[in-house]
Amino acid sequence: MAALSTLAAFWPASSWPLTFVACSGGFSNIIYSFGLGYGFSMTINAGLTALIAKRCHKAPLSPFGLACCCLYAAYGLRLSTFLARRHLDDSYTTKFNSLQMKSDMMGFGSKFAIVTGVSFSQALYALPLAIATSPAATRAPRTLRSVGWAGVGIAAVGLLLETAADEQKLAGKRSDPQAPVMDGLYSYCKHPNYLGEFIFHCGISCMGATGNAMKVAACVFPTFFMAVTLQNSARRLDREADHRYKDIAGFANWASSTPTLFPFVHAISQKASGASTTA
Repeated sequence: MAALSTLAAFWPASSWPLTFVACSGGFSNIIYSFGLGYGFSMTINAGLTALIAKRCHKAPLSPFGLACCCLYAAYGLRLSTFLARRHLDDSYTTKFNSLQMKSDMMGFGSKFAIVTGVSFSQALYALPLAIATSPAATRAPRTLRSVGWAGVGIAAVGLLLETAADEQKLAGKRSDPQAPVMDGLYSYCKHPNYLGEFIFHCGISCMGATGNAMKVAACVFPTFFMAVTLQNSARRLDREADHRYKDIAGFANWASSTPTLFPFVHAISQKASGASTTA
C-alpha cells in the first residue's frame, strides 16, 4: 500500500521507471521498444491508473474513467499479442532480421536514447488517463465531459481501424511475402494502420479535456509528435517499397494514385488542383 501511495503521489510521472523496464528490450532489438514495449506500457498504465484511482481516490471508477482504462488496456493487449504473432510468422523473418542487423550496428548510447525516449513518451501518454480517472473529471462542465466521451469514441474507431489494417496486411504477407498489399483498406491509403494509430491518439488527447490548460497542452502535444513520427516513418517505408516492388504489376499506379495517410485530404487536394488547372 505504501508503494502504491508513493506511485500515486507522482503519477503519471512515476510510471516512467516501469515503462523504461517494459521498453528495455530495445537494447537487444529496437523493435522491442517501439512495439512490445509500447504495448506493455499501455497495458501497465491502464491497470495501475485504475488501481490508483480506486485505492487512493477512495471511490469507484466512473463509467468514463473505466471506458478510458479499458481502451488503453485493449490497445496494449492487442498490440502486444499482434506483434508476438507476427514475430513468430515466417513472413516476418526477413524484416525482423533486417531490424536486428540495424540494431546490432547501433551503439549503446543510441539504444539508450531510444529506450529512454519511448518510455518517457509512454509515461506522458498516461496523463490523459490520470485526468480521466480523477474525481475532478466527474465534476467538470458538461461540454468538457462531452469532449472526453467523444475522445473515447474517436480512440475506439482508431483502434478498430488499426486492428483491421494490421490483420489484413499480416494475412496478405502470409499469402505472398514478396507482394505489396494494395487492396481493401490499403486501396484508400498506403498506411491505414498508421492512420488508425493517429486517430487513436487524437482520441486519447481528448480524454484529458477536463484538466487545466497546462495538462491539456501536455495531452495534446504527444499527438502532434506522433503525427510527425508516423508521417516520417510512412515516407521511409514508401521509399523502400518503391525500390522493392517496382517490378510488381499495378504497383506503380497504386503508389502514384494512393495517398500516404489521409485519403480525404488527398481527394480534396486533387479536386482543388483539378479546378485550378481547369481555370
